[in-house]
Amino acid sequence: MKFSEFKITNFKGIDSLTLNLEKSPEANIFTLVGLNESGKTTILEAIDLFSPLNKELKALEIPGSVIKDPNSMIPISKRDNFNDRVSLAFKLSVDEDDLRKINDYAKEHTEFKKVSPKRDRNYLTYFRHYNFENSKFKDLDSKWSGFEGVLKNGYKTVDIGDISYNHVNTKLATFCRSLIPSILYFPNFLFDFPSRIYLETKENPSPKQQFYIELIQDILYSLDNSTNIKTHLVERIKNKERQSLNRLVQKMAVKVTDVVFEAWSRIFKQQVSATRIVINYASDDEDLAYLEIDIEADDGIYSINERSLGFRWFFIFLLFTQFRPFRKDTPQNVIFLFDEPASNLHPNAQKQLLKSFENLTLNSKIIYATHSHHLINPNWLESTFIVRNEALKFDATDSYNVKQTNISIKTYREFAAAHPHNTAYFQPILDVLDYRPSDLENISNAVFLEGKTDFYVLKYLKEVILKIPGDIALVPSTGSSNLNTLISLYMGWGKEFIILLDSDKEGKSQKTKYIDSFGIIVEQRIFTLDDIDAFWKKHGIEKLFDPSELLLIQQKSFPDTTRYDKTNFHRTIQELLINKIEVPLSVQTMNNFRRLISFLTEKVRDGN
Repeated sequence: MKFSEFKITNFKGIDSLTLNLEKSPEANIFTLVGLNESGKTTILEAIDLFSPLNKELKALEIPGSVIKDPNSMIPISKRDNFNDRVSLAFKLSVDEDDLRKINDYAKEHTEFKKVSPKRDRNYLTYFRHYNFENSKFKDLDSKWSGFEGVLKNGYKTVDIGDISYNHVNTKLATFCRSLIPSILYFPNFLFDFPSRIYLETKENPSPKQQFYIELIQDILYSLDNSTNIKTHLVERIKNKERQSLNRLVQKMAVKVTDVVFEAWSRIFKQQVSATRIVINYASDDEDLAYLEIDIEADDGIYSINERSLGFRWFFIFLLFTQFRPFRKDTPQNVIFLFDEPASNLHPNAQKQLLKSFENLTLNSKIIYATHSHHLINPNWLESTFIVRNEALKFDATDSYNVKQTNISIKTYREFAAAHPHNTAYFQPILDVLDYRPSDLENISNAVFLEGKTDFYVLKYLKEVILKIPGDIALVPSTGSSNLNTLISLYMGWGKEFIILLDSDKEGKSQKTKYIDSFGIIVEQRIFTLDDIDAFWKKHGIEKLFDPSELLLIQQKSFPDTTRYDKTNFHRTIQELLINKIEVPLSVQTMNNFRRLISFLTEKVRDGN
């Protein structure tokens, strides 16, 4: 199963809100952007409630991760006398394997030989209704959308939601809940890491102990050597099988060291070769086996909790996320929820942290909330959502009115369309974050492009096909005639930029218009494609491809299409870029883009 859509009604400051995860092609990372108090955390809290059986992170008692009092979910403006329900409904897509498991279960445990979702055969919907009376929590009503099925002794399809089959519906609902992927909500990673991780207990382990036991097993899974805690750790510790035990623990320590410090070096651009993870094992006075995870540096051995807050955040983040995808015999497609991740890290570290997110999306998705422009990746704008709170006026964020509280969400594309005065493609996000760079901030020299297609095509060719090193800031607008805001913005900031336009009639016309409007400051910074190569006269970016390649590329995502369609081509390029999928291209095409990118890089570097 995969999460497809979350619908939230009457939850805290949310009147009615729908978050659709299938609008963006093949996206695995979703960004919630908004000011403080805009409602980003409220949305994450509501999504976390969608996981009906997930108790593993609750066991850690991370501050802010658990809603302990259901009454706190009552809409803020209705707390005086709320007689309604807080409603959560989520849609899950089901594949053939899911349906096979459901049918196998039904055949064995019910009087039905075949069952399927009643309304939409590709989706199931699960509801959680928190009912309130006189502003007090009354009860929780959880249910699935109805099934239909065929009885073993008949051929007619019947509605399993009928009262006659309530017992069957209950059984199927219980089984289907076991197929729901986990939702793991991390408000932060600043909590104490245990000095000892017990691998066994005399009685049933507490939820917190069980969480860390499963974490150790995840590390063992990552070794891919068929080891488990009971046989290869606990029994060896008790039987003092030191040779095999030492080798296994050493492998675990090396794996954690590689995962943590390789990422640390990549994100913080500094090597930590003299630091490593050390794992020790022992048993206590009651003969209970445990592990200790410490950090060895040049100046000694430290516990995790003795390191800086920044290191603790980063270490626990990697430990809890990098090893989880190795877990076996549990539903895949985990969703990680991060609230203001790495807000205490340096801006460059925040940018690099975004790259580490891409490594988490194997069998999982990420939804993260931020109000930092450093944590926004332009490649993910199609799966970026703007969060607004009607109690906060757009132009006066210090004005707050509880009666007007209503948290809303729009895709970035919808938000940009609703604010046409913001002509720069990326500028509405900066506006909603109330962002202005300081004189000390290192704003990159930029290449202004006509639109999103140019942006994604150039990014794809540079990073995935040609693998040209170095960064170049590509900034898309919403058309060749809409660059005024970008030009004014960079002129006002005193930052360097160049402009690339198509060499068609419109591009030539707009080049003349910008030179007339902004004068000499733009004249040496604006180029059409035929300024770069005379053979590119009357060209747009798509004409740098061999004509036959346009349809071949498009068919990677739309295999049934037989004619080139600009919208489908644009969407395919996005998917190829996001998933870093290479498509074979002709030598001439690659030479065209290599020349174009080289020209832009040289010009923007020189500031000419």
